[in-house]
Amino acid sequence: MPVARTRSVLSGMRVREAMRRQMVIGRAFETARRGVARMIKYKSDCLLITDDEGASAGVVTKTDMTGAYYVGLPVDTLLGEIMMGPPTCCFPDDPLEDALETMGREQVHQLFVKGADADQMEGVLTYGDILGLVYRYCRRCNKSRFRKDARRGDGQPPDEALVETVMTTEVPTCGIHDDLFHVMEMLSAQPMHAALINDPEGRSAGVISKSDLVMGWYREVDPQTTASMVMSRPVHACHRRDSLTDAIGRMLLADLGRIFVHDSDPTHIVGVMSLADAARHRSGTCRACVSSRLIR
Repeated sequence: MPVARTRSVLSGMRVREAMRRQMVIGRAFETARRGVARMIKYKSDCLLITDDEGASAGVVTKTDMTGAYYVGLPVDTLLGEIMMGPPTCCFPDDPLEDALETMGREQVHQLFVKGADADQMEGVLTYGDILGLVYRYCRRCNKSRFRKDARRGDGQPPDEALVETVMTTEVPTCGIHDDLFHVMEMLSAQPMHAALINDPEGRSAGVISKSDLVMGWYREVDPQTTASMVMSRPVHACHRRDSLTDAIGRMLLADLGRIFVHDSDPTHIVGVMSLADAARHRSGTCRACVSSRLIR
């Protein structure tokens, strides 16, 4: 009896095709201040913590650092005191679809890739890495509107997936006068890593991400400071009817972890799309990929 299997763009791809070799490493005896500086330099969301022999001992993420900031730990706290472990791992030859499922199941934003030596890591895989691979795949597709031959033979290119089909409608929101304690409490209860900051009239005024909170901790900003003093501007947003390809491209080129979504009024935010949301879509960005989802 034949076995039915659903295919996607990621079918047949391996972790080694998307992973990055560069990892940002910290030592357990180093201070969080040094760790933050290293994460800023390499634009990383986490540190792989190693012991004296160079073996992996744990992980420190921006979520861990935000938690340390919330409970009042000084930024000179040792990384070993706030790290979580052991790191969630995969292997270079693992199917990329399996790695994506593991990230969702374990609720992590990265997997460390083990080599032949179980204590040594060869690289790291993030949602951004997976999404970058899908984006390149879709750009090279013969049916893509980005290809000169997209309109040959088959007529019009297929309809593209839209942002509104992938976005999350629940947007974490805080007021411009709320303190950082309130922002951190909200983000701790949400899977999203950023909160939209609204002015008293309810219009979007800025964004506070966990990166902004970690920077506040690094600069020893009082957590009772209002959100307006730490938030980032402008609010990166797109229209809900924009193509998924264009939104993904913006996120990757601007190194954004998420993009907010508005309707006809640019100040009216109706949703948010994260890298994780877009990566989990994983069926390509237009209806040409219906063929990749057929049962084999």
